[in-house]
Amino acid sequence: MKNTVKNLICGGVVLALLGWTVYTIFREQTPGQLAGALLSADWRALLLGVPLMALFICCEAKATHGILRALGCPQPFRRCAYYSSVGFFFSTITPSATGGQPAQIVSMSRDGTPTASGALDMLLVTIGYNTAAMIWGVSALFTAGGLTERLGGQVGLLLGLGLAVFTLLDVAMFLFLFLPGPAKRLLHGCIALGAKVYPRLDKAGLEAKADEHLREYRRGAELIRRAPVLLVQVVGLSMVQLGCSYAMPYVVYRAFGLSGFGLGEVMALQALCSIAVGYLPLPGSAGAAEGVFLRSFLLIYGEALVAPAMILSRTLSCYLVLAATGVVLAAGRALRRSAPLPAKAENKPGEIVKSAPVERAS
Repeated sequence: MKNTVKNLICGGVVLALLGWTVYTIFREQTPGQLAGALLSADWRALLLGVPLMALFICCEAKATHGILRALGCPQPFRRCAYYSSVGFFFSTITPSATGGQPAQIVSMSRDGTPTASGALDMLLVTIGYNTAAMIWGVSALFTAGGLTERLGGQVGLLLGLGLAVFTLLDVAMFLFLFLPGPAKRLLHGCIALGAKVYPRLDKAGLEAKADEHLREYRRGAELIRRAPVLLVQVVGLSMVQLGCSYAMPYVVYRAFGLSGFGLGEVMALQALCSIAVGYLPLPGSAGAAEGVFLRSFLLIYGEALVAPAMILSRTLSCYLVLAATGVVLAAGRALRRSAPLPAKAENKPGEIVKSAPVERAS
């Protein structure tokens, strides 16, 4: 019942935001003007977005490929690409991207990867992704220059909150990873404080869950100590992955034959927009991402093209990839039904195989 109410509320918010976005678009131009602008784009230039988003999926797949090899339960790269497709699909359709990683872990376990190893892979991928997002965000504050001053108060507030959330999460994850003792005391202290404020809180249950998560981080720290280059590789791949996504508005910019702003400026602005909406509990940041784009990229595209540019950019970077990964997911499930189940990996769940090589990221 609670999940139903939560989904209804989330769906209502998304519909309201999308409705406001549609209203904003057609308040400034007619459907005919919008269609004419969309058709004026050079579709040959837009095709560059296809390999960029394919590389987006492959970067995470490469990170998972290296991590699973280091854990002693390797999977072929094509299977890792399937896991990444599953993750993108479910992350896009669930609030705060909460459904992606559990779906990936389930897919890995069906291929014989211990659940604990799949969870550790997702942990390291998340750390790499958040760290890369923070690097991009901080760099963008300097690269975007005067563009950040034109974002407006509402977008600026979202950006400030987004940077604060990403920074807090990143600091917390590295604290849990490399300083488990202080992290445990901090978590237990917060739980104790919460129990005093709300006496009905399940203090023992929360402490047990916290300890379980900390054990996962300790395993991650052990793997990184044995293969210190691995985390650098994961962060580097995440940097490239995010760069592919952030470059999409520039592909659209060039497709409209525009000039005057460089690739770095447009990517920096998109990085800031992504951080501004990335923490919002909305499926694929639907509604919010479109609204922030319309306000933030007005200077780049102008009033006549900002709405068509938003539609093309979101289609290439989100909706088209969502459709493609949905097809991959359906095909993978169909093939799985017709194939025998693989044997489970022989290593114990969570065991790190010390002799496993770590593949260099290309």
